[in-house]
Amino acid sequence: MKVERVATRVVKPWKEGCASSIPNDIVALSSSDMVVPPVHVEVVYAFNAPAPPVCVLEQGLAKAIRVYREWAGRLGKDERGRPAIELNDEGVAFIEAQADGSIQEMMPFHPVPRLRDLVPINQGVPELLLIQVTKFSCGGITIGVARHHQVADGTAASTFMNAWASIVKGLPLTIEPLHDRSALMGCDPPQPAYDHIEYEKPLPKPDSDSEASDYPLLAVKRFHFSVDMLQKIKHKAAKENGELYTTFESLASHLWRSITEARGVSEDVQTRVKVPINVRKRLDNFPDSYFGNVISHACAQTTAQELLEQPLSFAAGLMHAAIKRVDRDYIRSALDFIELQQQNNPVQITKRNRTGSITPNVGVSTWVHLPLYQLDFGWGTPVFAGNAGLPYEGSIILIPSHTKDGSVNATVGLFAPDMAKFEEIYNQL
Repeated sequence: MKVERVATRVVKPWKEGCASSIPNDIVALSSSDMVVPPVHVEVVYAFNAPAPPVCVLEQGLAKAIRVYREWAGRLGKDERGRPAIELNDEGVAFIEAQADGSIQEMMPFHPVPRLRDLVPINQGVPELLLIQVTKFSCGGITIGVARHHQVADGTAASTFMNAWASIVKGLPLTIEPLHDRSALMGCDPPQPAYDHIEYEKPLPKPDSDSEASDYPLLAVKRFHFSVDMLQKIKHKAAKENGELYTTFESLASHLWRSITEARGVSEDVQTRVKVPINVRKRLDNFPDSYFGNVISHACAQTTAQELLEQPLSFAAGLMHAAIKRVDRDYIRSALDFIELQQQNNPVQITKRNRTGSITPNVGVSTWVHLPLYQLDFGWGTPVFAGNAGLPYEGSIILIPSHTKDGSVNATVGLFAPDMAKFEEIYNQL
């Protein structure tokens, strides 16, 4: 299937009516914003015919970014030199594209190179939000989104997407976004109360000076875990020590072990699994309307030998303890730790432009509870919604299956030789 990008425009905030509620011209990034990767997160939503007209989507987008002006801004710095979003209304990139096939030909939207054709090109671009609407011969469309992670996490971005859809449908917004990010700034002076291995910079790897061209080919594949398979993994983790672990803890631990085995990590090497957690409900009276990243990271670690020789319950226990540890006090300590790092080694606000590797570690993000399949512009909900790619080797994103039966798809990024081994062992229990 061929996808041709036929038009590109800049969409700026709608000027009619009331002005934006943001009182300032700049929004400083919080400590939570600065610890997420400075990359664009790529998401694809697919809609069967009849689909929203492109002009209606574009007009609604202009009205939505009048309220969420951060998306139309650019990364810069405030008067103190702190990374910030300049609310300069320079706009969002809006691309129209045409595909010569049908939506059904793309289902179930495996992460193959042509899937990346459905999202805007975003390497090294200044725009914080790029939208691509691709029309298919069947009358359906895909909406490909590339959104800068330091502007918003998945929860906040989903709120924005639903606000865009509400505007298209002519409905009032139910949430007025809170743009002040001071609630997630570290103390002055920062005084972390805990050690935070999740934010410690890893020791240099033997190939740390290698360019991306020296790495093996990065392979990105999606693996389906049926409800029955998830139950088996969860049961195996529980039965070995009698503890009950969540589906996420069990599956993430299983993937951590499988990837470590596939990589052939030396026995004495420390391996970590790092998990971003939405901590809105772990902070006292935190406003639902906060717009930005409200993320803290859990991190479990052990040696490769112990990880693989011990039963799955061992890894799940480490994962469970790490996630449980992230309470209010730990989150506040983490914000201070991030501030100390920022003072000693300021965060980069530019887009990375090459594939990175986190071997021997693993990063697992879950989108399972995001309202991906609730997005409705007035013509129906998506037949598929999920990520288009991955930012680096060693990363995993869990998404709900398009079958909507409770099964989960795991998108995994590994170097090609390791991926071949992973495919042989990931479903062995």
